[in-house]
Amino acid sequence: MSQAPLHGAARPVGSAVHWMIAASLPLAWFAAAVALLLSPKAAQAHALLLRADPQPNAELTEPPEAIEFWFSEPLEKSFTGARILSAEGTEIPSGDPRFDPDDPTHLTLPLESIEPGVYTVVWQTLSSVDGHEWVGSFPLTILNPDGTRPAGAAVEVTVNRRQGLPPLTDSLLRWISLLGAALLVGPLSIRWLLTRPEATDSLDPPFETVIGSTAIVGLLFMIASGWLQFLVQSLRLGGLGEFLELLLATRPGRLLLMRQTLLAGVFPLLFPNGWASILFRWSVPSGAGHRLWRILFALYVLLLAFGLGGTLFYGPNLWIFAAATVFLSSGWSKLLFGGGQTWHRALSQRSWATLLTAAALFTYSASSHAAAAPGSGWAVTVDFIHLAAAAVWAGGLIFLAILLLLLHRRQAAPDPDWMVLLLKRFSLSAQIAVFILALTGLFSSFVQLPDPGSLIYTTYGKVLLIKLALVVAIITLAFFNNRAVQRADETVTCQLKLRRFSRRVAAEAGITALLFISVAVLVQTPTPNLPPQTAPDAPLLPFNEVAYDGDLAVHLHVTPNQVGHNRYWVHLSRPDSSDIGEVQLVRLFFVHESGETGQARLDLTGLGEDAFAAEGAFLNRDGDWNLSVYVRRRGMNDVLAEIAVPVPSAETEQQISRSPWHNPVPRLPAQTLVGALLIVLSSVPLLWRRSLLRASRPLSLVLFMAAFFFLLSGALLALTALL
Repeated sequence: MSQAPLHGAARPVGSAVHWMIAASLPLAWFAAAVALLLSPKAAQAHALLLRADPQPNAELTEPPEAIEFWFSEPLEKSFTGARILSAEGTEIPSGDPRFDPDDPTHLTLPLESIEPGVYTVVWQTLSSVDGHEWVGSFPLTILNPDGTRPAGAAVEVTVNRRQGLPPLTDSLLRWISLLGAALLVGPLSIRWLLTRPEATDSLDPPFETVIGSTAIVGLLFMIASGWLQFLVQSLRLGGLGEFLELLLATRPGRLLLMRQTLLAGVFPLLFPNGWASILFRWSVPSGAGHRLWRILFALYVLLLAFGLGGTLFYGPNLWIFAAATVFLSSGWSKLLFGGGQTWHRALSQRSWATLLTAAALFTYSASSHAAAAPGSGWAVTVDFIHLAAAAVWAGGLIFLAILLLLLHRRQAAPDPDWMVLLLKRFSLSAQIAVFILALTGLFSSFVQLPDPGSLIYTTYGKVLLIKLALVVAIITLAFFNNRAVQRADETVTCQLKLRRFSRRVAAEAGITALLFISVAVLVQTPTPNLPPQTAPDAPLLPFNEVAYDGDLAVHLHVTPNQVGHNRYWVHLSRPDSSDIGEVQLVRLFFVHESGETGQARLDLTGLGEDAFAAEGAFLNRDGDWNLSVYVRRRGMNDVLAEIAVPVPSAETEQQISRSPWHNPVPRLPAQTLVGALLIVLSSVPLLWRRSLLRASRPLSLVLFMAAFFFLLSGALLALTALL
C-alpha cells in the first residue's frame, strides 16, 4: 500500500523532517569517524626502536633484571614480542613480555638469571597505527666478574627489508588498492561534472556505460586487495591461524572491516536502481549473471556480518558498528531510490555513494604515515585531501582514456555536446586537483622529511623523487592536452585531432598508473622523521660510553645515571689487547655545565682485570656533566679522558604531546605555516581568473580583493615569525 502524497502546508514540514532524518545520520557518522580516527596518539611511521634499557651494545658488569624497549608507535600486543639469544643462537628462557598500560609504546622483557656472555636481543613489532610489522636486534654483553669481556660474538639476525623497501607483494597489492580507489572515485566525480540542470539523468549511453563499469571494477579492486593484504600479512606473522586475530583484535584489522563495510554499501548504489537492484528480485533483470551478482553480494554481506560479530569477542569497537549502521541505513535507499516519490530525498543515490566512498578513503589516511606524524590531526586531514584530489585527477584521466578507447574500437563518434562539456569541466577540475596536490604534497613533505638532505640520502626521499619525476612527466603531457581542450569543439569534430588527443591521454593515463606504483612503495617505506634516539628521556637510563686517550681505551658506565646516588664503573684496555701496565690511581672529576657546583672528585677501587668502580652522590643536579677520568700508571704517561654525561631529571620525565592538533612541523613556527598557506591561497583567483570572469564579474572582483588580503596577511605573519 503506497503512502498518499502530502498536500498543502503539511508538505513543506514533512519535507523538512524527511530531509533532516536522511541527512543527519551519514553526516553525523562521518564527523564521529573523523574524531575517532584522529584520537590522540604519539607515533612515527612503523614501530621502530627509539631506545632501550640497557642500551644497545652495552657492556654490563651485572645482568639486568629486565630489558626495556620504547618504540616510535603504539604496539599491537598480540603480535609484538622480544627474545634474547646466546652466542650459539639458542633462545634464553625469559618471562612473558609486559606492556605498559600508561604508555602503549613501552615493552618490558623480564629476564631470568643469565650468565656472563655475548647475547643478541631480538624484537618484533606490529604497529597499531599503520599496521606494518618490523623486526630488529642489537647485541648485549654481560662482562665476567673480573670485568673482562667474555668470548664470543653476537648472532647475526636477518632483520627488516633491504634498504627499508617494502616486500614486492605488499607494494603490488597496495598499488591495486590505490588504482581501485582512482577507478572508483574518478567515475563518481565525472558523474558530478556531467550534471546539467536540463538533463540530470540523461547521459549519453557510452558515458553511462563506462562510468558504471569502471566504478565497479575499481570497487572490486579495493575489496579484493584489502583482503589479500591482510591474508599475506597473516602468513608472514605465523600462518592462516593468525588471520582472525589480526583482523578482529588489531586497529588496522578493524579499519579494514570498516572500509569493507563502507564499500559494501557503495556497491549497490552503483546500479541504476540502487539497493533495489540487489535486494528486490522484481527490479533485477533476468539472467544468470545478475543472479550470480546477487548471490556473491549476499555471501559477502554474511562475511562482513561474521567479522562484525567477531569483534564482540575482542571488545566492541565503535568504528565498526558505526560503519555497520551506515551500511544498513544506506539500504534505506530503497525508499529513496526505488519508489516513485522523490521530493523528500535529502541525499541522492549519487550523494550516498560519494559520501560512503569518501569515508572509505579516509580509513586509508587514518592508517598512513600521516597518522603517525606529530600533529596527526592536521597531517591526516591533509593526507585525506591529497588522496581524494589524486583519485579525482587520476581516476578522471583513466576514465577519459577508457572512454576514448571504447569509442575508437566501436568506430563511433562521441556526442559533441557531451564530449565538449566533459573535456572542459574535467580540465578545470584537473587543474584544481593538481593545485591541491601540490599544496598538500608540499605540506606532507615538511611533515615527513626532517631536512632537505633526507630527500637525497634516505630511501623514503629517493622514492619520493621518483614520484615527483613521474608527476613532472604527467604535467608535461597535460600541458599539450590542455591546449587541445582549449579548442575542444575543433578537437572533438576532427577525427585526426581526436585520435592524436586520445593517444596523449592514453600515455598520460599510463604514466599515472606507474605513478601509483611509486606511491604504493612510498606509503609503506619508513619515513626519516623519527624523534631523537634519546627521547623521551627516562630517569633510570644507564650511561655507557668508551673514550680514547693516547694508547688507552676508557670504558665508563654510570648506573642508573640519575640525580643522586650512582655507581661508576671504569674498564681500561688497549685496542691491540696488550697489557696496559700497572695502574696506580683511577680518579673521576665532576664538573656541571653551569659551573655553579664547582669540581668534585671520586677515587675508584680496583676490582681486578683492569676494572675499577665506586659509588656516591656526585651528580647532584640534572643537565650535562663533564666527567674527566684520570689514570696514573707506573712508568707511563698519565691519561685524562673527558666524557660528556647527560643526566636527565630524576623528578620529571619529558612528556610527548599526544594532542593531534599541535603544530605538525615543530621546526617551523605556526605563523610561518599559516602565512605560507594564505600566500598560496592568494594565487587561486589569479590561476583561474578567466573562469571566474566568465562565471561572474562581481564575484571575481570580490575574490581578487580577498586574494590581496590573504597575500598581505600571509606576508605579515611570515615576517612576524622571522622577527
